[in-house]
Amino acid sequence: MMQPRCRLALGTAFTIAVGCAGLARSQEPPAPAVATPPGARYEGYLFRDIDGAPLPFQTDRAIEEYLATAEIVSSTAIPVGVTAPRRLVLEGDGLRAEAAFKTVDQKERNVSDQVGGRGRFFLAWRDWYGYDIAAYRLDRLLGLDRVPPVIERQWKRSEGSLQIWLTDVMSERDRKEQGLQPPDVLRWNRQKYLLRVFDNLVANRDANLGNRLVDRSWRIWYIDCSRCFGSSTELLVPEAITHCERGLWEALQNLDRERVAESLGPFLSELEIDAIFVRRDKLVEHIRGLIEKRGEEKILFDLAPVAGESAPGG
Repeated sequence: MMQPRCRLALGTAFTIAVGCAGLARSQEPPAPAVATPPGARYEGYLFRDIDGAPLPFQTDRAIEEYLATAEIVSSTAIPVGVTAPRRLVLEGDGLRAEAAFKTVDQKERNVSDQVGGRGRFFLAWRDWYGYDIAAYRLDRLLGLDRVPPVIERQWKRSEGSLQIWLTDVMSERDRKEQGLQPPDVLRWNRQKYLLRVFDNLVANRDANLGNRLVDRSWRIWYIDCSRCFGSSTELLVPEAITHCERGLWEALQNLDRERVAESLGPFLSELEIDAIFVRRDKLVEHIRGLIEKRGEEKILFDLAPVAGESAPGG
């Protein structure tokens, strides 16, 4: 008998977990059903169709093309979150897959918000689907590959973000509530260090446990970035950055403004792109200070490839 899968998707506080089989506190999650293909950029994670079979394409470009061209055949509301996203079924080339569609575009001024457990004041505040796409593109420029592929698409006369649906995952909130522990604590913590650097770079005002998804190999994915970016030049939670992955450290230092502007320009203003680089400079200064104080070997690390551990989802 096919077991139900745990499915989650983007959106503010998206923590839907539908029939996650085998995730009781006393049970071990099932092992992955499909072997890792050679050279998989997502460390063995495979995007799947609605029946659970791996899609025949797994590259960013191919997934983006499918999202852009496949017919939307059904839609259901996702009963969580404040951005009113929709769960869509797409059909193209004989394949059916799911995606999340979000149209939110809310602008406010002089907003007081809670970020990182403290009050923050924003002259300009925006919750916008376009920031999801900008976060995806910046993630790829940094070589993280942690944001699922997402494009801009029109549906029913509304522009929005359309992001491939992650299957066999659960939210970090659900993982903690169920008491599931990663088999490699060191690697798990190092993934969190990656996330903290990224959150500060993109000025994520909505970093929460529902926006972090964990797959079967204990790989952390980032979703719901519609409250990132903006013109703020401050690091929101710099004290959370205590270590940095070596590749990300190099990518931060070498981040090219022309490439960022070309890739993110359709979704960010020049002021918002300027703000990225001010935050980038502060991140580099912060991490360099840690290195000078404690030594490079104590601050920088290499994130080892996933060892194929069984993890949440099933």
